[in-house]
Amino acid sequence: MPIRILCIRQLGVLAIAILTLDTAVAFDLGNGFRLGGALRYNYVYQDWDPRYDGAGLINFDTFRIDTGYDHGDWLASAQYRFYRYRGGTETNFLQHAWVGRRFGDRTQLQLGVNSIPFGILPYASHSFFFSIAYYVGLEDSYNLGGKLMHTIGPWDLQLGYYVRDGGHGSGNSESSARYTFNLVEDGAIRNHERDTLVGRAAYTFEQGAARRGEVGLSLLAGRLPNATTGRDGHRRAAAVHYQDSYGPWGVMLQAARYVNSVENPPGQDRRIVIMGAYDFPYEVAARANVYTVNLSYTLGTWGPLHDVTLYADYGWLSKDVAGFRDSAQRVFGMSFTPIDKVFVYVDYLRGRQHPYIGPNFTTGLAAGGSDDTWHERVNINVGLYF
Repeated sequence: MPIRILCIRQLGVLAIAILTLDTAVAFDLGNGFRLGGALRYNYVYQDWDPRYDGAGLINFDTFRIDTGYDHGDWLASAQYRFYRYRGGTETNFLQHAWVGRRFGDRTQLQLGVNSIPFGILPYASHSFFFSIAYYVGLEDSYNLGGKLMHTIGPWDLQLGYYVRDGGHGSGNSESSARYTFNLVEDGAIRNHERDTLVGRAAYTFEQGAARRGEVGLSLLAGRLPNATTGRDGHRRAAAVHYQDSYGPWGVMLQAARYVNSVENPPGQDRRIVIMGAYDFPYEVAARANVYTVNLSYTLGTWGPLHDVTLYADYGWLSKDVAGFRDSAQRVFGMSFTPIDKVFVYVDYLRGRQHPYIGPNFTTGLAAGGSDDTWHERVNINVGLYF
C-alpha cells in the first residue's frame, strides 16, 4: 500500500505540472542560451513480474535538465538525468555535454560527450524502448570525443573519434551508472572501451514533395583494453540502413554486425561481454547480427490529439554461438501530443530473451535464460517537456 500511495502522489505532481503548463515553458536566457528539461512517468504492466498485478503500476521514469547555446558560429548542448527505481534505489548521470562550431552552412565540429554517428539517425526506432540495437550500444549512444559532420549535395558524411566512453555517474553499480550501453568493468571482468573510430556516409533521395529517403553505411572500430591482462582486445561493427517516407507512411530497415574480441584472463568466457547502463550491468553475446524492421503511419491530428504516429517496430539479435538463444522484440504502439509540451508513448511489447521484456535480465542478450517463451509488457510513458 505505501508504494501505491507514493505512485499516486507522483502522478499527482505530473498532473499539477500539466495543469499549470502556461508557466512551465522553456527558459530563453538570451544571447543564445536556453534552459529546459523533462519530467516523465510510466504506467507499466509486466506479465512475468508478480509485483505488477493485473492492474499494473505507475513508476517514476526520469527527471532531466537540458541546457543549450546557439549563437553565431558557436553552439553547445548538455543534458543530465535523474532516476529513482521502485524500492528506492537512485542513479543519476550525464547523457551528453558538447561544444560545437559551424564552419559555413555545411560543416560542423562537436567536441565532448556527443552521439556517435552510426546507423539510422537520430533513432532507429519509433517507440519509447528504442530498437534492440540500443541495448548492445549501437543506437543513440554517447561517448567522449570529437565528431566532424559535412554535407555535400545529397551526401551526409560524419566521422568521429572517441577516446573513451561517456563515463560513470552516481549509483550502486561499479561502472554502469550511464545512459549509453557500453562495455563496462564489473567484478572480475575488466574490459572497457577506448579509441573508437566511427564513420558514416548517407545519401538522401527525394521524389516530389511526398517522398524522401536515405541509404547509408556505417563502420566502427576501437580498442577494448583488459585491466587484468594488460592486453588490448578490439571492437568492430558495421551497418547498412535504408529509410523512406511516402506521404504518411514510413519505413526503417537496418542490418548491423558487431564483434567484440576481448582479451580476458584464462577461465573467463570470451563469448560474453559485460555491458551496462541505468546502473545495471548484464551479459551480452560478444558477436552477433542485429536486424531492425520498422513501419510507421503518421496521422497528424486525430480529434484532440496532435502529432499522432502509429508504429510497429521489430528487432532481432542473432548470436554467433550455436547454443545461445536469439533475442527479439516486437513493439506495437502510438505516440502523440495531447496538449502543448506533453508527449505520450503507448507501447505494447512482446519480447523473448530480452532484459526489459521478460525475466532473463542478466543473461537474456547472451546465452539466454531457461525461459525461452515470449513475454508481454504494456508501457505508457507520459512526459512533460519544458
